[in-house]
Amino acid sequence: MIEELVTITNRASSADGNRGKVLIIGNNNVFEVGSKVEAVRVGDHNLIECKAVVGPSVEISNGCIIGAGCHIQMEEHLPENTVICGENCDRRTQRERPPAQTIQIDFLTKILPNYHYLIKPNVGRPAAAVKK
Repeated sequence: MIEELVTITNRASSADGNRGKVLIIGNNNVFEVGSKVEAVRVGDHNLIECKAVVGPSVEISNGCIIGAGCHIQMEEHLPENTVICGENCDRRTQRERPPAQTIQIDFLTKILPNYHYLIKPNVGRPAAAVKK
């Protein structure tokens, strides 16, 4: 899930040895409002919270949580189930992966069609526009 104002950028450049690399994003990730991700790789089941910033030389493995407002800029590989949170970007390892967002995805699948209006194109010309 990618929420509003999220920026996901592939910053592969020759300066950091990543030239020509493809940005890989795994399954079941959540990018919350205003987050900015330039990571080389994002694994599965990760949560990037609001206004978090992940730099271009970071690799995120599986089950990680980057807390709201945390900035990760140094070159590193985050081990599985790493949680980064707080003003000082404190780190710890959680025992389990963050829960899947299936409930939220199911809810959005049912609700969004009610608020997403499609404008149907006119198939033919309207009768008033036809000249005789």
